[in-house]
Amino acid sequence: MTNKKIIIMAGGTGGHVFPGITIAEELLKKKWNICWIGTKNHIESLIIPCNKFPIYSISITGLHKTNLYSIIQTSFQLIRAYKQSKLIIEKYKPDLILGMGGYISAPGALVAYKQKIPLIIHEQNKIAGLTNKILSKLANKTLQAFPNTLKNAIEVGNPIRPELLNIPSPFVRFKNRKGPIRILVLGGSQGSMIINYFIPKVSLLLNTKILIWHQIGDNITTKLKKFYSIKRKNIFKTSTFIKDIKSAYLWADLIISRGGALTVSEISTIGLGAIFIPYPHKDKQQYWNTLPLYNIGAAKLIEEKNLTTKVLINTILQLNRKKLIFMAKKSYTKIHTQSTQKIIKIIEKNYLLSKAHKK
Repeated sequence: MTNKKIIIMAGGTGGHVFPGITIAEELLKKKWNICWIGTKNHIESLIIPCNKFPIYSISITGLHKTNLYSIIQTSFQLIRAYKQSKLIIEKYKPDLILGMGGYISAPGALVAYKQKIPLIIHEQNKIAGLTNKILSKLANKTLQAFPNTLKNAIEVGNPIRPELLNIPSPFVRFKNRKGPIRILVLGGSQGSMIINYFIPKVSLLLNTKILIWHQIGDNITTKLKKFYSIKRKNIFKTSTFIKDIKSAYLWADLIISRGGALTVSEISTIGLGAIFIPYPHKDKQQYWNTLPLYNIGAAKLIEEKNLTTKVLINTILQLNRKKLIFMAKKSYTKIHTQSTQKIIKIIEKNYLLSKAHKK
């Protein structure tokens, strides 16, 4: 049995967790022992046990407000989470720690820095989050999905789930496809309240011109429950969370989605036209994630401040099958297909360097 041990820190959203899982599964093939640090109340607490990785939970939330009370509260949480992470790390004794961004990575990364454990961080977004901006100054290696995101970072792309790498090209998928436009609606792993608000209205007005598969998330309103409780001809399926995302992508002609980095990267890998409604973060990170696909004609972009039922319907009606095939081909850049292997090589190299320095 190998003694190579790594801790992966990722949680909060699927955009942090799924790339971490992809890396972990590849590391398993190379005989690494893997431990996960996350939280009890987010997606990782449900997904990671299914992948049979041991997961340890810390208690921490992000800084959502910048008033004095929130800053003090977050500071106390960080101190507590640092102590929790220190106990986990000292018990597990990893050779290397990998942070996948987000506030969950911060406490363990600080422990790694203080205890001189090799630290690698990965930034999925075009615009780096606050945590990775800070941790990039402490990390042994900083990895980024897109160019010019963090100083002195290595561009590696975003790890893509292996089952998506063998999806047939859009040239094959869309050949001879007929019928109403199949729209896959994603609001991220947690769902999107505003997308959930507009999609039923769009469904009623466009009727059988479209067919919808809607990932609605956990935060389902009574109104939405009532709408979907009635059988409708243009609703193909509703899911709280789509576990088999490959089947959903194979089915879809078009995706309506937020602009999370993982979704954007997966679309670029499989080739699929999109209507993006980026979440209005202060730094507009989702807007910048989606802009490259918009600029090459692979996607439509609607900022949330401009979103209305009429705008969304008009955008959909502009897209016939010929245009959707054009968009899918444009998005089919496949720039992330080797990302996992690039990251694994960097992890293995840093592990060997660390062992050499200890001799």
